[in-house]
Amino acid sequence: MAHLSRRDLRRFGILAGRRAPAALLCLAFAWMLGGGIRAPADLPLLDIAPKSVQQGDCAFVIARPGAIAPTAGQCRWLGKSYKLFASGGGYRTILPVSPDAPTGLQNAVVVLEDSAGETRETSLPVTIVKRAFGVQKLRMKRETSQLYTDPSIEQEGKTIHAALAQVSDEQLWQGLFAWPVRGRVTTGFGLARTINGAIQYRHRGLDISAPAGTWVFAVAAGAVTLVREDFRLHGKTIVLDHGQGVGSLYLHLSEILVREGERVTRGQRIGRVGATGAATGPHLHWGVYVAGQAVDPRFWIHLPEAGR
Repeated sequence: MAHLSRRDLRRFGILAGRRAPAALLCLAFAWMLGGGIRAPADLPLLDIAPKSVQQGDCAFVIARPGAIAPTAGQCRWLGKSYKLFASGGGYRTILPVSPDAPTGLQNAVVVLEDSAGETRETSLPVTIVKRAFGVQKLRMKRETSQLYTDPSIEQEGKTIHAALAQVSDEQLWQGLFAWPVRGRVTTGFGLARTINGAIQYRHRGLDISAPAGTWVFAVAAGAVTLVREDFRLHGKTIVLDHGQGVGSLYLHLSEILVREGERVTRGQRIGRVGATGAATGPHLHWGVYVAGQAVDPRFWIHLPEAGR
């Protein structure tokens, strides 16, 4: 909303110690809203939150109500482009920050198109803070560790990635994400893992230890985009789409209770903890992805207001 200047306020008797009649105050604000005063350049208000974000977390670009089309908004961020989605009368997009993202001051470049087809760019600065993820060394039986380098397993990863990369326009989640299982976190997000001293990769979720058969719940409302019973490395697998590029992943299950295409609610039972695939014991591997990029699931349990 535009602001009245001191000169304008004096015209309506609001300054100089005088009390303006209620009718006159109404006239002043009606004059302002009717076009007597306009905001500079008539642009939608842009913001980004948080202004400082850790590696592995997310930032939210918010375009408050203004004259832009939902398909005409894009945000360039760390070499990739992200769509702006309709949200609360305005638009929003979620920017994932990978564990290996460059630290320091970075810019999210928002490109908006107005009703006349003209585009304007705005740079929103964000500070990425370095985070220590640690190292984990695992020992596995040879036949289990070989699954990580078996060429036939590559298709499993591609299938999961394709499901997590799906982008639907509607926001299906509301509020904070829930924990998917009652248990103990044994492996955190982002750890640099080695297996038998050779295989190296970064852990892209949380491992939660729980007895076999423990209920696994949907962390938020969503649609089931992938159910697989036969994965040799990942075990029994579920992927949920929560909308606007956000997805969640559940691995090593002993039982699956949902079907592809089914809609689920937050807290709904979707499976049971197991040790299928390359697992050293019963646990759930839970991942959260934004536009196909793994982010720390804990961030979504403590989701800031901008993301709810």
